[in-house]
Amino acid sequence: VSRSCSQPLHLFLLIMTRQFQDLKIENCTDVDIQDLGFFLLKWFKSKGLGNPFNYNRFMEFVQANLLGYKLTKVGGGSDGINEQNETTEFKGTEYKGLNLKGVEKSMSFAYNGTTRKSTLEEQKKYCWEKIMRDPLHHWSMIDYENGVFVKTIQLTNEQVWQVLWPKWEKSWYNSKAADPRIGASISTAELKKANIKYVTINH
Repeated sequence: VSRSCSQPLHLFLLIMTRQFQDLKIENCTDVDIQDLGFFLLKWFKSKGLGNPFNYNRFMEFVQANLLGYKLTKVGGGSDGINEQNETTEFKGTEYKGLNLKGVEKSMSFAYNGTTRKSTLEEQKKYCWEKIMRDPLHHWSMIDYENGVFVKTIQLTNEQVWQVLWPKWEKSWYNSKAADPRIGASISTAELKKANIKYVTINH
């Protein structure tokens, strides 16, 4: 679709948006997807937001918009910041739906790639500061097939720490792992077992 000189830009963009929303997956070619991918790459680069395909940046971008935050620049700090200058950590995973009994399946969220320190005391201090940097942590569940966010779990930093630190401590002791950094995942089942009451935001 090309825009004529007399056609207002906003009208052209509206038409293009509607066409994009009406696209059928089965009708898209490899070249179409390649062009779309590079368009996303250029847009993120122009906004200083990094690579949308690295470190879950695209999903974090959507999370920020859904939850009232602005995505921060790439650099290993907080993922989002709101108008009150409150920061947050974003996590995302694929929504697994319900089991045969109609109960929601457990889903896990990863906290990996944390720098390993030489002593446990030093490690705990470093990890505490890392988790406590952000007052809230938002874990989103995404329906990949339909391309929509289903819901987000909102946890406080202290709730995350309660479940995460024992796992990080265990990872620290496993010094012979292939990846020298420490890491762990927390599941929704583990939150339930720990009797952690969190806020659920449905999208």
